[in-house]
Amino acid sequence: MNYRIWMSLGVIGLIASSSALGADMGSKLDRQLCSICHGPGGTTTSELFPQLAGEPAPYFINQMKAFRDKSRADENARRFMWGISSRLSDEDIQQLAAYYESQPPVHPGKISDQSKYELGKNIFTNGHPDKGVPPCMACHGEKGQGKETTPRLGGQHEAYLKRQLKVFYGNERPAATAMHEVVKGLSESDIEAIAHYLQAQ
Repeated sequence: MNYRIWMSLGVIGLIASSSALGADMGSKLDRQLCSICHGPGGTTTSELFPQLAGEPAPYFINQMKAFRDKSRADENARRFMWGISSRLSDEDIQQLAAYYESQPPVHPGKISDQSKYELGKNIFTNGHPDKGVPPCMACHGEKGQGKETTPRLGGQHEAYLKRQLKVFYGNERPAATAMHEVVKGLSESDIEAIAHYLQAQ
């Protein structure tokens, strides 16, 4: 085996080792800091906190940095995440993001109100053209799976989804400019229906 092959194998080995180390560090941080509220591997039964398993890494990174610089200021951000995020470096955040993105998302929700579910599905799929509300799936994906800087919504807890949609009525999440416009066309019953639809995805 010649020198170039040895070098190539060495580089591949280093990359694999680095990826494994990053995953291990993300898992360690999850156990030490995050799982208390978000559950092991980012899967929680508490409706107070979001599911993190399967969350796109770029979105996770953006939100953690917003918590850390205190530009995301909704109630639970102030109560929980400002303090936690202040303890994390950029590298910590990247490792956690990669770890959670690699975890299989769970879908514990169920349909308890079929008419509410159908209304939510219709708004998510088609929007409210007469109210200036675009289809949610245009950004969040057909089943709310999210992508890159757009969050996963499918399988999130219903109470958490409703709470966050209502946050957009105010200024506590200034980076979400598109959502501030979208919620202007959504009624309370619309929000409840969308949340009921998404938790069952």
